[in-house]
Amino acid sequence: LVAVPRFDRGSLQRAAIKPRNSYQIQYVDTNHLFVKPNALCVFETDQGIDLGRVFPCRRNPPADALESKGKLLRLATEEDLKRIPELESVERNAFAKCREKAAAKHLAMKLVTVKCLFDRTKIIFYFVAESRVDFRELVRELASTFRTRIEMRQIGVRDEARLTGGYGPCGKELCCVHQAGEFEPVSIKMAKEQNLNLNSLKISGMCGRLLCCLCYEFKLYREINEQMPKQGAEIRAGGLTYVVTGMDTMKETIQIRHGIRTVEIHRCDLERRDDAYFLRSEVAEAIAKTDKETLEEDSFTY
Repeated sequence: LVAVPRFDRGSLQRAAIKPRNSYQIQYVDTNHLFVKPNALCVFETDQGIDLGRVFPCRRNPPADALESKGKLLRLATEEDLKRIPELESVERNAFAKCREKAAAKHLAMKLVTVKCLFDRTKIIFYFVAESRVDFRELVRELASTFRTRIEMRQIGVRDEARLTGGYGPCGKELCCVHQAGEFEPVSIKMAKEQNLNLNSLKISGMCGRLLCCLCYEFKLYREINEQMPKQGAEIRAGGLTYVVTGMDTMKETIQIRHGIRTVEIHRCDLERRDDAYFLRSEVAEAIAKTDKETLEEDSFTY
């Protein structure tokens, strides 16, 4: 056995572990255990005892990883692994029973998934609903059927996508699957800053909300855009005035137009004096020279 890669903050030692039937990585106390990455372990959290797979810790872990959320108990034994099919059978049965009873009681809720803790002390039902649901009678019936504690958790549509998983239009796994804790706020302003198509279908994820990835490059786009003229701004070049008709933020290029003449320049080709933009003299001369040569060539051809 080798030590799990971990980070230290004083006396704190953490291991990253992915619980059974979950995409989320949790950080728990190693409890002085040494295991291989990818090893199956039994661990304990405030929710109870569960089974999970050990992952190498990130080099720069999130701030919430410093909080104690549980501890490793032991390596999973053969007896532990034999219990997994039994737990999965309980979860399938619980899912079917809950959906059947909820429909019979006309409860406006959509059951997403069911998780049975490894020690069978609790079964958690995750559901989505547009409004508050009175599920007290449902909980009593489920507790009577399965003879264990029942917990009903109402989640949002983003949490639903995180639990069920899937792939986005980019071809990669959904961003929310790997996001721990609270979701970062995403606004339509982020899409505008990145010059994206504001069609709701183009910038919405599987959950129907704005794509999580819109916030990843927002700060970079904003930083670059602040150094570039806005669309419609005027740029002076000698005795001519060009108008900005478009830009490519990632390439840091700008399309400017004078009459029917459109030119693409780089951000470095501009000078800013007070609130006005000017083309650098050498760039303006190069454009004028190109225009003159083109005009002479067209006249000769004619």
